[in-house]
Amino acid sequence: MSREGIVLVDKPAGPTSHDVVAKMRKLFNTRKVGHAGTLDPMATGMLVIGIGRATRLLGYFTAHDKEYLGTIRLGISTTTDDAQGDLVTQSSASHITESEILETVRDFRGPIMQQPSAVSAIKIDGKRAYTRVRDGEAISIPPRSVMINDLEIVSIIRIPELEVVDVRVRVVCSAGTYIRALARDIGAQLEVGGHLIELRRTRSGVFDSMLSLESLQQNPEIMDLATAIKIGFPYIVLSESEAVKAVNGVRLAAPVDLASGHVGLISSDGKAIGLFENSDSVLHPLVVFATNESF
Repeated sequence: MSREGIVLVDKPAGPTSHDVVAKMRKLFNTRKVGHAGTLDPMATGMLVIGIGRATRLLGYFTAHDKEYLGTIRLGISTTTDDAQGDLVTQSSASHITESEILETVRDFRGPIMQQPSAVSAIKIDGKRAYTRVRDGEAISIPPRSVMINDLEIVSIIRIPELEVVDVRVRVVCSAGTYIRALARDIGAQLEVGGHLIELRRTRSGVFDSMLSLESLQQNPEIMDLATAIKIGFPYIVLSESEAVKAVNGVRLAAPVDLASGHVGLISSDGKAIGLFENSDSVLHPLVVFATNESF
């Protein structure tokens, strides 16, 4: 079995992303494991894991857009903007109409400025924000620009006994978007508060098919480097002489019909050469896997 490549894990609720990485280290018997895009412990779904040399691709996969299904509870705000936090405010959301919800959600489509929750994995001076909060520090993370490509209301459910409204949404967004911050801000704009009670990442970039931890532990499926590059990026197949030039840092002219941006290079025998940048019709190396000995 190949010991390097991409593993697509359906993370269950409870474990942290780091916990899943630890399980993959044990499963594939290597320390060189990483993930592309943290999921909070309560969140489930797609966690892109890199094993071995594939960890060098994770930064490029992280930049891809993400898709989520989530439930926003209107009427309650919490310290963490999700169900794991302590209660901050509680007010009746019974008076909020469906049209008010639709109108408010519309304001959050497209480019928006978003302030991440203080309890997040963002690093401030080399230290995670959530660690600083646990240590008693009062912090404020500056707002950042994110893109909400699509924000669709799936259902609106009223819970009269709690005086809350649960809004189930589908979100397609840029990397770095916090869905719990979206829940907080929608609730704040409606003046009743809001927090996220459920979240599932259904897609990360081009990856939308995943396996549970239990399935992987029984049958450790791994996507090899060449397949990951072919699925994740536009790619071209090089001749043997071109491949030798590529791994030696010799500039190669890009095909005229190739769009600018990241492009994967594959050898004529199907091996992953690396990930390159097509800039001004010249291929510049970003990640190189192959060596001269490969050809």
